[in-house]
Amino acid sequence: MQPVQFNFSSATSDIPSGKMYAGKIDLTELDAIVVRDLGPAAQNDAALRFDILCQLKELGVRIINPPEAIARAANKHVSSYLFQRNGIATPETVVTSELDEAVEALSSFGRAVVKPVFGYKGIGVECVKNNASGNRKLKELLEKNGIIYLQEFIPNPGRDIRVFVVNKKVVGSIYRIAPAGGWINNLSQGGCAKSCVLTDEQKRLGLKAAQVIGTVYAGVDIIEGDKDYVIEINGTPSGKGIFEACGVDVTLEIVQYLLS
Repeated sequence: MQPVQFNFSSATSDIPSGKMYAGKIDLTELDAIVVRDLGPAAQNDAALRFDILCQLKELGVRIINPPEAIARAANKHVSSYLFQRNGIATPETVVTSELDEAVEALSSFGRAVVKPVFGYKGIGVECVKNNASGNRKLKELLEKNGIIYLQEFIPNPGRDIRVFVVNKKVVGSIYRIAPAGGWINNLSQGGCAKSCVLTDEQKRLGLKAAQVIGTVYAGVDIIEGDKDYVIEINGTPSGKGIFEACGVDVTLEIVQYLLS
């Protein structure tokens, strides 16, 4: 098994031949695909790339993560619902297209984190307070996006925990620490990674969240408040932060899984 890299943004489906390509690589000839990034999320483009993944799976190409798991992880509404339904501690969350409902939720929370339902790298994430300015921000975001996802803000130590899970096993974890003066912990937004020793409860939450979403490989994000909460899950997480902070190469764990 020899590794090759390709950009899913260049994926092409040739329907008469039944072949699917990315550049010069025939995707149907691959033994397995480890999805790191499906590329830009323009609606039609994302749908095509996802369809190609599903077709490749039908043809017997092993996909990590399975397309349905990637879809669940990418949709914050679906993942939050599944966490709640399966008894995983997660902040109170409301998803709505109605301004009155959003304002009522913000009033109940006092402070909320507003995120795109489909988003990544902390882009478009905002913290709003229950005041006139916060209500205006909700109105602005609804007019822009048509839908709003509000998650109760959990007071925390200025960091979150990312738990890396491969094949039902915790392979490592990091603290993601917000930059000075900031509150978003994503490494792509200036946060830094530090080694983290998990409690048994944090391990349990990470494993259960990955299992509920159906991922083979996942980064499960936990916030430390009055207790531990799962805030979201990444189905295509980068292994750079944990490698730099802990020396853990998650790609080796994934390859071992594929070869087992």
